[in-house]
Amino acid sequence: MIMKYPALKPACNVRWTLAGFGLALVSLLLVFQLLPDGFNTKSFHISSPKDSEQSTLKNTEGSCKGSATIPNIVHFVHLVKPSPNPTFEFPFRQFIAIYSAWYYLQPETINIYTNVEEHLIEETIKRSTSPWTKAVSKLPKVKVSHHTPPDHTTSGEAIPKLPNQSDFVRTGILREFGGIYLDEDAYVLRDLAPLRRMGFQNVVGYQLNGQICPAVILSTPGNKLMEWYHALQHKAFNPNRWALHATDLLSTLAMDFQEPDDQVLVLPHNTFFPYYWRGNDLKPICQVHDKDLDAPDAVTNKGTQNLTEYSENFHLYGPEALESWKTDLRSSYVLHGWTSGIETEFNDQERDAMFRKFGGITPDFVLAQSSNFARAVYPAFKHALDNGVLDGIEYNQSQP
Repeated sequence: MIMKYPALKPACNVRWTLAGFGLALVSLLLVFQLLPDGFNTKSFHISSPKDSEQSTLKNTEGSCKGSATIPNIVHFVHLVKPSPNPTFEFPFRQFIAIYSAWYYLQPETINIYTNVEEHLIEETIKRSTSPWTKAVSKLPKVKVSHHTPPDHTTSGEAIPKLPNQSDFVRTGILREFGGIYLDEDAYVLRDLAPLRRMGFQNVVGYQLNGQICPAVILSTPGNKLMEWYHALQHKAFNPNRWALHATDLLSTLAMDFQEPDDQVLVLPHNTFFPYYWRGNDLKPICQVHDKDLDAPDAVTNKGTQNLTEYSENFHLYGPEALESWKTDLRSSYVLHGWTSGIETEFNDQERDAMFRKFGGITPDFVLAQSSNFARAVYPAFKHALDNGVLDGIEYNQSQP
């Protein structure tokens, strides 16, 4: 089945009135006198961070209709098994996710929401044996705060699983604060500012099967789509249908909200989800290969304005690049890693064959750059190493 994507709405729509055309017919000189006023440039006003970096456009005739700028604040949800002495641990892969958001986005703040009680958070982090938890706690602008997730819907249906509870936390915080929500296995590859500033109240992306995935959502606070999404999750939730209240509901709402002005922009799957969570589509993310130094690398190689140089190196950009195991991620803003799929779609032997000597996502695995995942997140990890982020933190290069 071929999925036909809906046309994306232009960010700017200049309208001319019939009166304007009438004036043009009356006097060419008058038209030239009026044109400058008809093409006013966009004028942004950025308020203080306390106002969640909301910006507004002066809606003069002929300017872009879209007036929303999505706040540059990041949200992760990290729920743990309830316990009198909870453990709060970040593995290496989650450190990389958080650090990539910090590095590329330079957000006002990174909020990590947990069900650990407020008075236990600091103690629990200090008690952690994970070097990556300590590394996260050292990052500036990172705030870990308590958030009580719902364990029942408003109709009384139990929500027993933490990932499902996390779905409800996600929509609640986006509805209230807006910003950028990222799953803990979503790795930022470049600044999202161009997407935040396009004038849409929500920015989401297709996944490979044509549905819209809620693992990456950019949103303004209090917009209608997010209000509906948060409320209708309670009605849609079914413990036996994992995606109904999350992926399915968001896909339906995004299509229904295509018409209202500036409500939602839906981007192609390569933007956030270049891979998919099922076996054959998932394996190329972490599959380790014998590194071929001569193979084209479409993550780091960029085009050039010099035609001679470009033509001499065309194998780096052209048809031969398609023959490599390396995925061209230059059009991707985020790489979703589908960690749950790696854990459920493959048995132990298959995972061993995939990761080879590295055994999993470790510093050595990333530094080797012999997989698509490693190539994608390497620049952020290299930045952390080069800038002393891990100084004073004892860790093993092979520690996941």
